[in-house]
Amino acid sequence: MSTARRCLLGFFGMTGSLVVIGSSCAGDWPQWRGPLRTGAAADSPPLLSALPAEGVRPLWTSEPIKSARAGGWSSPVVVDGRVYLFAHEREQLQELGPPKYPYLPDDKRGGMTPQQYEEYERHRRAEELERSKAFAFREHLYCFDALDGQTLWHARSESVYTRWPQSGSPTVVAGRLYILGAGRRVRCLAAESGAAVWTTPLPGEFVDEFYQASVLVSDGVAVAAAGSLFGLSAGTGEILWEAASVRTEGLHSSPALWESPEGPRVLVNIPGGMTACVDLREGRELWRARTEGGHATPIVVGDRLITYGNSRQKGLRCFQLSDTGAAEVWKFHGAQDKGSSPVVVGECVYVQGERRLACVALASGEPQWTAELDLASPQYTSLIAADGKVFYAYDGLTVFRATPEGFEPLIQARFNAEGLMAGEEQLRRMLRLDEIEREPNGQEQALRIFDREVGRQGPLKCATPAIADGRLYLRTNTSLVCYDLRTRGGLESSEGQ
Repeated sequence: MSTARRCLLGFFGMTGSLVVIGSSCAGDWPQWRGPLRTGAAADSPPLLSALPAEGVRPLWTSEPIKSARAGGWSSPVVVDGRVYLFAHEREQLQELGPPKYPYLPDDKRGGMTPQQYEEYERHRRAEELERSKAFAFREHLYCFDALDGQTLWHARSESVYTRWPQSGSPTVVAGRLYILGAGRRVRCLAAESGAAVWTTPLPGEFVDEFYQASVLVSDGVAVAAAGSLFGLSAGTGEILWEAASVRTEGLHSSPALWESPEGPRVLVNIPGGMTACVDLREGRELWRARTEGGHATPIVVGDRLITYGNSRQKGLRCFQLSDTGAAEVWKFHGAQDKGSSPVVVGECVYVQGERRLACVALASGEPQWTAELDLASPQYTSLIAADGKVFYAYDGLTVFRATPEGFEPLIQARFNAEGLMAGEEQLRRMLRLDEIEREPNGQEQALRIFDREVGRQGPLKCATPAIADGRLYLRTNTSLVCYDLRTRGGLESSEGQ
């Protein structure tokens, strides 16, 4: 039995409690954004500070799983020596022509009035629901052995159409797995076997909504954000409360837990740049504050709240929490992103947005440094941290030291079709691109080869990896891949394969 497994069983066995937020062992990443929903590993062995010359090969690669367009962008979670992943499958059963009413983003609405757009949306949704009959929809939950990637179980269930694939990440607590599925259904499964425990349809009209928020579980309450905020019995699935005034339509931010001196509180971003505070046990809304938070998940560090907006004006903000409200402490306007969540390490907040990274002092909001990312259009994917290092997985893997002294890049890796994590120059040598470029039309041929063998490989865009006990669990377009990044283990893994 592994150290992580012994630790987890001991904790649950002694307490019999569902209060696990912040109580996970070193080998656990039990929910979206890790033990505290802050993106940081609670503990970590020493990790690689540089890639070995030959790169790092996967410890294992899972069976094929659904890609983003067919399966969503769920992130893996790691508990008790197992890795869990959710996917929402859409299988086309018959051919369809182009839609008469395609989805129109803001910049494609051609001067429509609000009334015209509302009418267009009515037609679009009716057409989409009709077209959805040409597809079958299923939800998949995978459970892999964390050490060798063997599939331990794979639970399938029939699902429904949503405009984008359902993409919330599982939450695993006290031997049970919780997921917000399509069609406003909260599901609970046995983590050991994948057997269904309960399914609760949430009240409210369902049209084609997709909810990317992950379930928060604490004190025996499972909290789901799906149109409004609901609290369910983690044991039975009974709806305990609905915070009807806390509307969450249009946002995919996951709720966060704040342990107030007066009792546990749920903090959740809601439309209009607001964050609401709800009593966990009763579902009473206690207050709401203008935080300008967007799709990013709020971060709670002690009695501080960090939110991140989707424009420079909204920016990164910090608030002092109390049971009567949230008072703004500082704001930083140097970055913005549509959904990427920051990470707090020590006394600093690290944030990604607009092809840049920034380090901001947690106490004052003073910028410590900024750095540019050599990426085309990074967005949505969140930062994570372990062993004093920050990880960003988009196109490749960027690792830098968590320090206010200045941007100190440690690893800049790309991936090939076999999953090898290596520097770009190493991958170019393996593909003999320098030789090819010297041939007639070689530049064009080399670009095609590099795009096929490297550019199309690597992390699934918008899916955030997990890191647990020194291992990085990375979702790609085709599978889940595990890398041993421990100082000794990472080197041995790369040399031994």
